[in-house]
Amino acid sequence: MRGLVIALFVLASIPAVAAGPTARLIDVRGSHLHVETEGSGPPTVLLHGGLQYFDNTFPAQRAYFAAFRQVIGIDQAGHGHSPDDGQPFSYRKMADDVAAVIERLGVGPVDVVGESDGGDVGLLLARDHPTLVRRLVITGANLGPGLAPDELQRRLAWSDAQVAAMEQQMPPRFRTDYEAVTPDGAAHRPAFLVKSYRLWLTPAVIDAVGLKAIAAPVLVIAGDHDFTSIEETTTIFRGIPKAQLMIVPGTGHGTLQDRPALLNLAVREFLEAPAK
Repeated sequence: MRGLVIALFVLASIPAVAAGPTARLIDVRGSHLHVETEGSGPPTVLLHGGLQYFDNTFPAQRAYFAAFRQVIGIDQAGHGHSPDDGQPFSYRKMADDVAAVIERLGVGPVDVVGESDGGDVGLLLARDHPTLVRRLVITGANLGPGLAPDELQRRLAWSDAQVAAMEQQMPPRFRTDYEAVTPDGAAHRPAFLVKSYRLWLTPAVIDAVGLKAIAAPVLVIAGDHDFTSIEETTTIFRGIPKAQLMIVPGTGHGTLQDRPALLNLAVREFLEAPAK
């Protein structure tokens, strides 16, 4: 018996070894989603921005958080390593797909960190699947396209060719990153751009009633020169009952990439803060 007690004490004294990275396709709701997991500890889902995917949205967060948490990265349908499922891009569908992945993995409730489109998805996930979200961090999220009604209608009428031509205004890395991993092939890029742009013209991502219904604590982040105005970011912050606000100086839309050390610390402190 004494030997057994000593053995158990020794095993309990050995530090836990973080789980190595794994990647697999998970079939949910008619989509085949590429899901990567790494580390062990409280489950934390990272949701990428538009035109991007897990790997190239969170290069400075993945290893940092995997050292003490289980990091779960999900490529939305048609993004990154996930094949296009033939359906229009929709924030609501993306949120429901993420919920299905969380349930399939059996890890809820989870903490969620979403950038840009991923922040919009996070808001809907917290509203529609409250039992799956413990805490939420969003950066660069928005309530709508930020266009006057007549301008919105004009852009909704653009042809697919007009939308695809916007490729010329984007940094080259968006194309090279896409072509390096997409299972759909480089020729699918124009269709991907068209579906993405139509998504960004969603008239209302979430309204005041939807924000008020979010029960989870939320850290609302934006750069002081973000695409989303400080006024719109403040509206999101004030609309959520348990929200905190962080405006990051000297940054644009990519706060997590521009100020990774600061953002990683802020996100960690928010996720680990005692419940009030």
